[in-house]
Amino acid sequence: MSGQAPADDASPAPQGTSPGAVDLRALHAELRHRHGPQGWWWPGEEPFEIAVGAVLVQRSRWEQAAASLAALRGQGLLAPAPLARAEEARVRELVRPSGLPTLRPRRVLALARWWTRRAEEVSVLDDGALRAELLAVEGIGEETADAIGLYCFGRPAFVCDEYARRLLRARGAVVPGSYRAFRREIAPALDRARLEVAELAELHGLIVEEGKLRAR
Repeated sequence: MSGQAPADDASPAPQGTSPGAVDLRALHAELRHRHGPQGWWWPGEEPFEIAVGAVLVQRSRWEQAAASLAALRGQGLLAPAPLARAEEARVRELVRPSGLPTLRPRRVLALARWWTRRAEEVSVLDDGALRAELLAVEGIGEETADAIGLYCFGRPAFVCDEYARRLLRARGAVVPGSYRAFRREIAPALDRARLEVAELAELHGLIVEEGKLRAR
């Protein structure tokens, strides 16, 4: 895939622009041209595996999270019901590669217990209600809730992570420091772009890939 931008490359926003003024559809097209199709970008074969990975990668590297996922899978615990029944001490040893040995096992257990109670009923929840439930699970913050909502339950979301913050700032947008404010300010851009869920999932992956490229 050529590293050159297409003719309709997403132009940088004027300095001082709100994130809500960004053309997300043009940004998606530009980054897809540069990095190639990403598809359903987040790694994982099943929604629950993706969700556990989203919890494990918090304040960690993906390689560490992947090691913990592999350990859980090897013990037959990378499924909601078996993990929900597991002893915390056992889970602690398995997820140790991800760090935070006191918090991490509690958080993946809390996720597994919520999943066994509620995952089959999620279809009746609107996007806001699902996000509120996820935020009530121990250890799931706003970024993780959006990632799980998007990649596990197919709910529209723009993941307002550090990669997105850096990219938009580099293009002239004034991006708020807090996740909640960033999410609120980019809402008009999302409304205009009318990206499908699959496009939003790919856009997040493209933004991450762009961030990694710039960090080299």
